[in-house]
Amino acid sequence: MNARSTTRRVLICALLTVVIFHVVCVQARSFTNNVKSYQYNVPEKLNDGWEIASLKSARLDTDLIQELLERIGDNSYKNIHSVLLVKNGSLVLEEYFSGRNSEGQYQTFTRDVPQEMHSATKSVNSILVGIAIDRHLIRGVDERISSFFPEYSDIFTNKEKDAIRLKDLLSMTAGLSWDEWTYPYTDPRNDAAMMASKADFFRYVLEKPVASTPGTKFVYNSGISLILGEIIYKASGLRADKFAERYFFAPLGITNYSWGKAPNGVVNTLGGLSLRPRDMAKIGCLFLNGGRWHGKQIVSEKWVNESTQQEVGAGQLPTSFSADGYGYQWWLGSFHVRGQVVESYSARGRGGQFIIVFPTLQVVAVFTGWNDNELLGQPLDMVQRYIIPAVIPQVTDTAKPMNQNQ
Repeated sequence: MNARSTTRRVLICALLTVVIFHVVCVQARSFTNNVKSYQYNVPEKLNDGWEIASLKSARLDTDLIQELLERIGDNSYKNIHSVLLVKNGSLVLEEYFSGRNSEGQYQTFTRDVPQEMHSATKSVNSILVGIAIDRHLIRGVDERISSFFPEYSDIFTNKEKDAIRLKDLLSMTAGLSWDEWTYPYTDPRNDAAMMASKADFFRYVLEKPVASTPGTKFVYNSGISLILGEIIYKASGLRADKFAERYFFAPLGITNYSWGKAPNGVVNTLGGLSLRPRDMAKIGCLFLNGGRWHGKQIVSEKWVNESTQQEVGAGQLPTSFSADGYGYQWWLGSFHVRGQVVESYSARGRGGQFIIVFPTLQVVAVFTGWNDNELLGQPLDMVQRYIIPAVIPQVTDTAKPMNQNQ
């Protein structure tokens, strides 16, 4: 080998060494920056009714929570707007992010920005129905809906329709023909879109043909949720937003909200409510505590239990929803973590709006964001991979190791 070849070989080796060293350093620096990119801060104590605690004092695995927040920060979990955790009644995590809203506009989200709940609104609407029952404005879930709508007596001459009960609306088993999932909401073949184009929303829904015996088959129907809001109005004389303001929001200390209405005054109880995530967490905590907030009974414990019991089994629900059942406008689910089955119920909204309650863990998790279709379930993945493992210790409190074969 001549001197020139030797020199060239040495140079190439030196260059390769530099390149390799540079790559390693960049990767190391990236990893180091990633580890330090999220700095946990205890949520701020405000005059809004929340008790505050740290992750450490609540005995959550801080490393797992840090990893979760870093994955949101580096866009592994996409377009998340907020994540909040409540443990044993105290707010222990509150984080907000910038991202695209439902109109595709870039926005900075903070604790003071009410966020669109979309169909998680339905669960709030269900609570309002429960409050109306508690106040004896509605006799109960077995009341026929025809009693609230004498103006549609021509529709209820159909005996099958006259048999529809309030319970059937709450559980989405009214038996009416309806399709809002085959076509996008911008398509007039979507029943929800077609309803929105009508002068009389309720007649459109109630005139749909009977496809199954009421109370037997689940069909997701946002028109039903709109009718539930109108029943609150019929029973109380207050539109759903004003009813909520008096009997629900005020007792919870919720003042910063918006609720969309149609030009005719009908409140959008199928998906038009916007709340601050801290206030969304109050709703989960209210249910976790049997309908009580700071010792005051806002909705009965009976309604909390009844509305989160299974009315529809998993076999009737779309597999993409990762749900084990459906109650009264609440989704039921379970998570298998470290040999344990953790039951939950949740309010869920299009784009990734979740209020998830874990009764056995005394935990409430809130997520907001905007991710349609396959990314809708990102919060459920976060719960499975990070949040529940952060709550459940690696070993039991008696220091007995978990069964590694489970």
